[in-house]
Amino acid sequence: MVSYVRGPAYKALSHFGKLNPPLVRAYIPDLIFWGGAAAGGIAAFTEGWPLFQQTFYDKIPYFGQHWINNPDPEDVPV
Repeated sequence: MVSYVRGPAYKALSHFGKLNPPLVRAYIPDLIFWGGAAAGGIAAFTEGWPLFQQTFYDKIPYFGQHWINNPDPEDVPV
């Protein structure tokens, strides 16, 4: 048989302002996507800055050799 309910069953969700866990969980993929896009944009615009090259990009494991400058001794002005 079918069991009927007298009225709606309300459940209170924990929240912080208008944010609750299901809402935050729904936004996580978008936040990851836009955070990665922002990091890629910052990396693209700061690639030519020597301070960023020496501080961050030189230390990337496999790709860091791209930013290390080792000119030939013949090419260095005296």
